[in-house]
Amino acid sequence: MTVGEKITRLRKEQNLTQEQFAELLHVSRQSVSKWELNSAYPDTEKLIRMSRLFGCSLDYLLKDEIENTDENVASESEHARETRVRASVLTYLSFAPIFGWIAGIFSLKLQLSVVRSRKQTVLTIAGMVFSLTLTVLMILGAVLGL
Repeated sequence: MTVGEKITRLRKEQNLTQEQFAELLHVSRQSVSKWELNSAYPDTEKLIRMSRLFGCSLDYLLKDEIENTDENVASESEHARETRVRASVLTYLSFAPIFGWIAGIFSLKLQLSVVRSRKQTVLTIAGMVFSLTLTVLMILGAVLGL
């Protein structure tokens, strides 16, 4: 939507004729007509007065793509929320491999000194290797930005 189309639409929503709108802005009706036909643009002061009169932002009046802004903002907001959730989940998941590896060390020490079960020791070592692998993959993912 062009600036002129937006001015026309907003003016009509306010039930103003070009003449009435021109009087509010202290310009001629011909100026309003030129703005609406995109053959001329209002000066900054007039744009500010229009934005106040219509209750819209200057961005809305000036940017052609602004009608998609609400969708873009909602989309960006949703994307930001999803990113925060994903980061939080990955943060909490990242503790498991690290703590699993650390817990494995204490478990292994305890098993070797007290329990002395070969089967438990092998399982603990396998768990530690798995946790260490996940930790390395997590660090690589962070470094590579995955």
